[in-house]
Amino acid sequence: MHVKKILKIITDILMFVDFIFLMSHEVVRNLSAHGVFGIALFALFILHHILNGGFYRAALRGKYTSVRILLSATVWILFVLMILMAFSSVMMSGAVFTFSSINMTSWSRPLHTFSCSWGFLLMGFHLGLHLHSKLKKLEAAANGKKSASGKKSACFVILQLLWILIFALGIFCIVHSQLYVYLFWQNAWKLSAPNIFVCVAEYLGMTAGMIALSHFVMNFLQLRRAQ
Repeated sequence: MHVKKILKIITDILMFVDFIFLMSHEVVRNLSAHGVFGIALFALFILHHILNGGFYRAALRGKYTSVRILLSATVWILFVLMILMAFSSVMMSGAVFTFSSINMTSWSRPLHTFSCSWGFLLMGFHLGLHLHSKLKKLEAAANGKKSASGKKSACFVILQLLWILIFALGIFCIVHSQLYVYLFWQNAWKLSAPNIFVCVAEYLGMTAGMIALSHFVMNFLQLRRAQ
């Protein structure tokens, strides 16, 4: 495997683990660590974009299909959300780092929780877009020879039901964790998970749900394009 590709994978894994830790602040409750890992996340974000510079070089080239529009829109919205995360973090830095003289404003915290929550969910959706081709191969393998006759195998149907259940799990985790409090800019505190294991499990469930959602959307767009 190419060194650059390995570095991309490592960077993305570190970003995901770091993001999970930051989203678990309600349980961890360590402002200093939250600030340090937040800076690390933004550094990884910059590295991620440097490693994927080809996306920006090719942005004005080629035809924009519905799939490419979705991929590009997801990247740009994530970019904006990350900038908002960083900006709101700076505006709250006085409450985290003793060396910062910036006083936290009334809107910085809801902006931070809003951008972080949507950013986390969109990151899962973005991950699903990249995993879509692998999930399609899994579906093709599950369907086997029956795909040629137009019939769907039992394994394929079970797999489709599994995607639906995973998406439902993601919705359940959003509701159960009360993440919607932050998603809809409510200047309040959402319910805290009883422990770190439940907290991480909820965020993993949300990520899985967003991956399933992106798989559904990609299937729909590709089906429309084929018609």
